[in-house]
Amino acid sequence: MKYIRGFLMAWGNFSALPCPYHKWHEDSRKAMLCMLPLVGAMLAVIVCVAWWLLDLIGVPAILTGAILTALYFICNGFIHLDGFMDCSDAILSRRPELSERQRILKASDVGAFAVISVVMMLLVFAASMMTLTEGFSIEKAGILLVVMTVSRSVAADAVGRKPAMKTSQYADLGETSKSGDVNAFGMAEQAVIGLIMAIVILGVPMVVTGAEPTVLYILYYAPVAIVAIAAACGIGAYARKQLGGMNGDIAGYMVVMSETIAVLAAAVLAACLGL
Repeated sequence: MKYIRGFLMAWGNFSALPCPYHKWHEDSRKAMLCMLPLVGAMLAVIVCVAWWLLDLIGVPAILTGAILTALYFICNGFIHLDGFMDCSDAILSRRPELSERQRILKASDVGAFAVISVVMMLLVFAASMMTLTEGFSIEKAGILLVVMTVSRSVAADAVGRKPAMKTSQYADLGETSKSGDVNAFGMAEQAVIGLIMAIVILGVPMVVTGAEPTVLYILYYAPVAIVAIAAACGIGAYARKQLGGMNGDIAGYMVVMSETIAVLAAAVLAACLGL
């Protein structure tokens, strides 16, 4: 029951899709983070259904990619995009003092670095979607499910296991160790996220190929999943080092950056493999 409530809380907090249940349960906050990957899977399904419908009525790939990019960010309520812009402003300011970078991170105004970063990111994301959507196929649709689930799995795990900023809303979730690190996740929460990742990464190729993972998995799904995981981990580590700990903004930064890189990789690989 805790994880069901957690999923509904994650649905209501991390997407703009109408949620049938809005009651907050404080004891389900950790479960809410664990269920973040399923919100990504839900958003991916919506994008893939829209893609199929647009392809069915003959909408050109360039317009399909633009529509799907807009639809995706609208459906997730721009919440991760907000964190991406805040982190871009703080990190790219290159201020030598950590306190100054953290102040920029929390500032309510939007700086030039945030605007430049989001424009560049949207150009790459939309162009990648335009390339990927040149003809609908279940193989290419499945890769979006993998990417949007994996990116949130790594981000949620980082929120629960990495040292939190003192100002983070998640800093009070776990117990403080002797070193001062806050670990909100126990073995159960980490196992849930790992299980979701394993099911998606291994299960989606089996569904789309109708058999055990084959060449399609080795050449397409596995490399893109590795790119998404590596990008999220590397970007998260860099952002935590620059900003002095983990918080929700960095989680959003990890999701947006890793998805953009992974969708780009998926588009390039799909073109190379003739999918």
